[in-house]
Amino acid sequence: MKRKKTKSRELAKIIIVSTIIILFLDPLSLQAQSKAKELSRLFNYYNQNGMFNGAVLAAEKGKVIYEKAFGFADFSKKTPLKTSSIFAIGSITKPFTAAAIMMLKERGIIQFTDDISTYFPQLSHYAEGVTIRHLLTHTSGIIDYLSRGLKLQRKSTEVTSEIVLENLASQTALEFKPGEKFSYSNSNYVLLAQIIEMAAHQSYGSFLKENIFAPLGMNQTFVYEGSEETLEKIVNSYMEYWEISRENEILKAGGDGNVYSTVEDLLKFVQSFFSLKLIQADTFDEAFNETTFLFRNETKKSRYGFGWEIISHLSGKIIYHRGTIAGFCGQLWCHLDQESILIILCNTPWLVESADILEGAQEIMKGNPYTLGKISAFQLYNDNWFVKGFDAGFHLMKKALSDEGSNYYIHPWEIHGIGYTRQKEGDFKTALEVFKFSVELFPDNFHLHDSLGEVYLALGDKSNAIKSYKKALEINPKLESALEAVKKLEVKKKQP
Repeated sequence: MKRKKTKSRELAKIIIVSTIIILFLDPLSLQAQSKAKELSRLFNYYNQNGMFNGAVLAAEKGKVIYEKAFGFADFSKKTPLKTSSIFAIGSITKPFTAAAIMMLKERGIIQFTDDISTYFPQLSHYAEGVTIRHLLTHTSGIIDYLSRGLKLQRKSTEVTSEIVLENLASQTALEFKPGEKFSYSNSNYVLLAQIIEMAAHQSYGSFLKENIFAPLGMNQTFVYEGSEETLEKIVNSYMEYWEISRENEILKAGGDGNVYSTVEDLLKFVQSFFSLKLIQADTFDEAFNETTFLFRNETKKSRYGFGWEIISHLSGKIIYHRGTIAGFCGQLWCHLDQESILIILCNTPWLVESADILEGAQEIMKGNPYTLGKISAFQLYNDNWFVKGFDAGFHLMKKALSDEGSNYYIHPWEIHGIGYTRQKEGDFKTALEVFKFSVELFPDNFHLHDSLGEVYLALGDKSNAIKSYKKALEINPKLESALEAVKKLEVKKKQP
């Protein structure tokens, strides 16, 4: 018996000593475990509160420390998302386009200083002096084809690179002198994709596949150029979980947002790119030397390099890019000094509507404290409205926002959308209830007061309509809709 106890004690000692040695030799394992635990806590919190539906992957020092998918690829069928699920990545396409340009430059086929009129003589009447470097850094002055300032003229609903180029050729001037300002323009990257095609003598998609996707084993990544077969592989995207979005299917312009991928494939790209397997050290330094770039955001001190945003943080350099398209959204995030990578892809727009999710995840990766943000009352409304009807959804949302010390929030445009929908459907009494509550929540929002005036007017309450319009004008004296409404109402008031 004594002998057995002795053996047990010796075994216990060996286990304890071995554990201490392992922890001493690999302190990062504890750090990684802690980060994985906090990431799980954060994403479970937002998923359970209806604010996160997507896939997450985090890596550190070359190792995956956290990987999980939350929610559904198809809400109606309750098909679960996987970490291998394919998403549209939107503007996260731009780092791929920039990488391709850098590869062509290293092969001596193009130069960053090339004037784009060499490639696009149809733009030379106003874009002379714009270089490939200006396109890469969004300092070209070329208008964004997705902006309201450029209404695309097209024969079909599709948006192709050819259509974008035709519309850019119809412009007469740059928005500013090249290199003078920063202005994010998707047109820049559509033009870069066409330069890749001209320089490489192959399609943009085939160049990326041959030079990036295939060599890195990114087998679930592709460029969408109109093939219905490729779209069958992707998850559904939703503006709300009952409303599937198909807008991404008409956007076929290459270079700015037509790559589809997974969190697992994107990790392969990020690790290879930042470990200089795709480009050389000199090119990398030129692409991310932020002293040569204009500020994109003065407040956050972020600059835009060659296809990536750059922030010099106290803990080191952070490089990232976000993407949104037709309900899809996501982010690639890399802390160069800590060798940390965070990849998030979603098939709903909720990620970009709650900065707390992204900021919380990033703070965890930095090893910093973070807070779980407030819960979306708009999502609470949607969940209950969809199942139980409008009254149940609205009154639960109202109670959640009215309770003292409430942990719920709502954006002004979200509650405006609820009221506007009721108004559009002719339910003016309910719309009145919504807008009256909305101005209690946001007394300084002139849009809400203006809409409240519209509803009062529709109900024949001219007196309160005038009061609401005048309140809107106190906040924004130049609001044309309110000015015109008050003018008409007061004229009618004076008439016998």
